[in-house]
Amino acid sequence: MPDGASQVWQPDAAQAVAERRHAAWRSWAGDPLAHFLALGALLFMLWPLLPPPAAPNRIVISQADMQRAIKIFLQTHDRPPTGGELADLAEQQVQSEVEYREGMALGLDRDDEIIRRRIAQKLHFMIEDVVEQATPTDAELQRFLAAHPELFGAEPSVAFSQVYLNPGQHAGTLARDADLLLQRLNHADGRLDYAADSDVLPVPNDFEATPLRVIAGMFGEQFAAALARQPPGQWAGPIDSGYGSHLVLVRQRIAGTAPQLAQVRSAVLREYQSARRVEANAAAYRQMRAKYRITVDLPGAPATDGAAR
Repeated sequence: MPDGASQVWQPDAAQAVAERRHAAWRSWAGDPLAHFLALGALLFMLWPLLPPPAAPNRIVISQADMQRAIKIFLQTHDRPPTGGELADLAEQQVQSEVEYREGMALGLDRDDEIIRRRIAQKLHFMIEDVVEQATPTDAELQRFLAAHPELFGAEPSVAFSQVYLNPGQHAGTLARDADLLLQRLNHADGRLDYAADSDVLPVPNDFEATPLRVIAGMFGEQFAAALARQPPGQWAGPIDSGYGSHLVLVRQRIAGTAPQLAQVRSAVLREYQSARRVEANAAAYRQMRAKYRITVDLPGAPATDGAAR
């Protein structure tokens, strides 16, 4: 270049090409039409690979559906269906599906307590099916037996009698009446006339050896616990139940003996699986509930709004 000439900086060829490409990219990125065309080309290439869309008005009654219908027919009629009956079964399946879809389209499933409970029940069944597939080991069953001996005859039993005192019929005198009756039963000849001394209660006055768990189911946990502490051979009380007050006579206490797993294995397996089903449903519910923000509007109270606890 001659001396004194002004020097102008020129980018080299590679840099110029890069700048032109960058400018073209910026132009394409900001052009909605270019985006649309590119997306269309991509869909055109992928369309043959996509599964065909399901027709919303198509109903398919599968072989499994028909096999279930035939099984129900066999259980009901104790014979296989004839050709005409088989066609009727198929049409019943179609009718059921048509009416189900039309009902859903009309929103008839909303605010229907029976449908809500049925869906919840089916969800429980799905969860329980997973539990049923897991076969517990003998070690797991043994741990369950050790943790719940009362379920398998190892719970203490009590043979007792009870006299019921209805609080409504002894208003203001319940403590005095109970004390007088208690003294008479323990210090006199001990004669007892249930018709005269016991108020009416729809449970027996005399019980043979009965597990504490059963007693608790009839009278309440507080009554069963208090009964187990009473000395045998004398009337005691009063002790309270869900009905009212009782004087009790413990005739015999029988200590429970834990059985061997081999003796009660089928019962332990049944109770174990039942407990697992309850636990699985509870755990699944906690996980599902945690996904929602719960609002409960109680009558006469401000609405509460918060995440699941």
